[in-house]
Amino acid sequence: MRAAIIIFIFITLCLISGQVLCFSVTGCAGGSLMFKCLYKNENDQHKGKYFCRDRSCKMGISSELQRRWDYNGRFALYYDGNSRFFTVFIRNLNGEDDGKYTCGDNQTWKHHVDLKVNKESGCGTSVIQDEYVGQTITFHCEYDDKFKTHTKVFYRLKEGPVHVLNSSQSSEEKIILSDSHEDHFNVTIRHISADDGGVYLCGVERYGSDPSITHITFIKEIQLNVNSGITSVQVQAYSSKSVFITCKFPQEFRRNKKFIQKDSSLKIVDDEQNQWVRHDKVHVYDDSSEGLLKVFISDLTAADEGTYKCGVNITQLFTDVKLTVNQVGHFHASSKASAVIGGSVNLTCDFPEKHGETFKHICRENEQKICESISSSEQKRFEFSVSTAGVFTVIISNVSERDAGVYWCGAETRDTHLTSVSLTNQHHLTVTMPPVVGREGGSSEIKCPYNAKHSREVKQLYKGKCFTEDAQNIIRSDEAHVNKPKISVKNETELNLFTVTLSELRAEDAGIYWCAVRDEFNLHTELMIVMKDAVTREASVGGSVSISCKFIRNHTSLQRSFCRGDQPNICVRDGVRVSSNTRTNGRFSLTDETSAGVFTVNINNLTEEDSGKYWCAEESSGSFVFIEVHLHVIRETTTSYTERETSQVEEISEMTSSETERETSHDKEKYEITSPDTERVTSQDKEMSERTSSDTERETSQDKEKSGSSMIVAVSVGLILLAVCLVLVLFKIKYNRKHGIISSSDRRETGDHDMAQEEIQDSDPASTPLYSTVQLPTILSDSQNPLYSTVQLPTILSDSQNPLYSTVQLPTNPSDLQNPLNSTGQLPTIPSDGPLYSAVSFQKHEESLSDATVSFSNNEIHSDYASVKHSITPN
Repeated sequence: MRAAIIIFIFITLCLISGQVLCFSVTGCAGGSLMFKCLYKNENDQHKGKYFCRDRSCKMGISSELQRRWDYNGRFALYYDGNSRFFTVFIRNLNGEDDGKYTCGDNQTWKHHVDLKVNKESGCGTSVIQDEYVGQTITFHCEYDDKFKTHTKVFYRLKEGPVHVLNSSQSSEEKIILSDSHEDHFNVTIRHISADDGGVYLCGVERYGSDPSITHITFIKEIQLNVNSGITSVQVQAYSSKSVFITCKFPQEFRRNKKFIQKDSSLKIVDDEQNQWVRHDKVHVYDDSSEGLLKVFISDLTAADEGTYKCGVNITQLFTDVKLTVNQVGHFHASSKASAVIGGSVNLTCDFPEKHGETFKHICRENEQKICESISSSEQKRFEFSVSTAGVFTVIISNVSERDAGVYWCGAETRDTHLTSVSLTNQHHLTVTMPPVVGREGGSSEIKCPYNAKHSREVKQLYKGKCFTEDAQNIIRSDEAHVNKPKISVKNETELNLFTVTLSELRAEDAGIYWCAVRDEFNLHTELMIVMKDAVTREASVGGSVSISCKFIRNHTSLQRSFCRGDQPNICVRDGVRVSSNTRTNGRFSLTDETSAGVFTVNINNLTEEDSGKYWCAEESSGSFVFIEVHLHVIRETTTSYTERETSQVEEISEMTSSETERETSHDKEKYEITSPDTERVTSQDKEMSERTSSDTERETSQDKEKSGSSMIVAVSVGLILLAVCLVLVLFKIKYNRKHGIISSSDRRETGDHDMAQEEIQDSDPASTPLYSTVQLPTILSDSQNPLYSTVQLPTILSDSQNPLYSTVQLPTNPSDLQNPLNSTGQLPTIPSDGPLYSAVSFQKHEESLSDATVSFSNNEIHSDYASVKHSITPN
């Protein structure tokens, strides 16, 4: 009610105000508005004009200009100097612009304007469009349902809003306006040029309270950017190789036909999109989904150099491709590579210097010999190594049967509008099933995977070269097997797998087997046979060994080799040492002995690392047969302790039994050449020997007479006698050696000892010194605690912490007076006080003796160095 009262008052004032005219205009937020201010007095046409919210025109515009637009921020005013009106233009309306305004001149007249800013649907939008020279574009202008019957207009902003076209006019050749009369109208501009760029406005005409006063509400603003369609890119390629060029276009051209043209020659237009079209050596692919034109040129020559235009057929948009073909001869020629399913393979590629930023690239030929990039889903299995010296490596992992084919690799250059790939290396990759290893007399399975679309087709297994008369049909999936009892088949359709089992294998079964469907060979499998009889050889470090392998087959084309590896297939691939082609390789050599039906491999200067598994291999046209070889290389060691001890006991027993005879004979032979001191020592030895003998007889008789005496006395006496005897014998030996009295038996003993000493040094026994420990039972009559004897090497030759030891040590040299013989013997004060000990130690010198063992058992004393036997009889 209040709003109605205000409107009524405003209209009343307008009616009684004379020259003051009131009218209203409506715009939408975000859009623009244009209207006219009329006047009746012709004399006012040269006076200043204004449109303001207040007299200061802080929000609005005033101008003295004629025939040109005058701007004040978002407000603009235009007067042509002849008309009875001037035009007001307001851009980018907002809610604060809503309100009362005044337009008029500076003296005689004015109009009150009620400006309303609404938020209508489909109104006030602004967009930016990037287009190219020669392109045809269409603008879509949406309007509200209430404007169905209104006139639609299309303006362009230059210095100000310039009328272009409205729906009441006929269509022009360049610009066409069509109204759907539902919710939008379209404006199409054909063959745009660089001058067509700028700001465009879509609008509708609206009528106020006075039908003579109209205004335009602009509902959409379009910023059109027109780009030049000509770019230039330099591309480097190489003679006899190929180049792959990809031209990029805006998405709006993705459905337009593309072309490639060299110089002024015939333009090649791709009439068929999304498929390769061949024109001599040039292949073209128009990708409508990505807006790309792909061009592949193979077998390049110098004649292919020049400038190519890559563009869209209906526009002037294109890219100049300046192709240079270099004459380079150092690139590797085509190569062949093979990979096993599930394994990996390396492809080596050249990486030439190029202009611009370069990247490593690999692609795969399709059925039309066009090299296409690897799909994004497969790229993770293709890894590029770091390039060095112009070479990089492509590693394909987890190889499958679909990876077989021809690959190209090279360098890729990327530009804003074009990508080029200069291909340099071609690789033919074959994929095989993993080799199958079977043993003579056993069985093996050959697996043939196939495509699901062939699940109902007949599967076959062949042996030999495919597509030749030599190919042998082994079995068919629909064949009866009663005539081939050694062969069985199984077709697992759910796994798309055809399996053939071969039984009772022989050497003749080795070879290449092919899986086939509809006479198309798919994958091949290599069957290797290992013969039953294995060869084992043993040799010593530093020595040599000869390994003879018998001929299994007598074909003239056989190649024989000797290799090392845990598995035969790895062996022939990476471990060949010598072969029929390379008969000598370092320490390995191979000779054929045809008459004997064997070939022999010799290995010299053996080391322990040579131990392992080897294979004698025969190969003919991919058919391998193996003989397994086990080689053990051992290091020579000293005789085992038991054997050495037995030998020493026998030798020393013989020496000990003739000790007295040798000494006597020795004394006689040396008597004339020895000094008086020697004679005196010899006589002393005789006297000591006689006393010892008499003492022994006396003790023996006493023992017999005192057979009922205590065991303690008998053992004590026996130990005393043993100590005395050992001291006398050792003293005599040292004395003789000191004065150069060495018997022939001593020489033999010394020589034998030297040999034994070398064995001792090899085994380094210094860490295990000799100990001799004799212990009496706590109770003499206790038969459960017999006498013990232990022999070991002491850690310390003279252990002062253990006084009950007897240590005998030989000097390093017989004449070394600085190292006399030492003998330490000590008995306990009381015979029953603690156990008795006796320790013997020998230094490791040329004159030292070997291990000594002293044992007490059944009242008998045994020694490795002297056959001493003494019966102890209690007093």
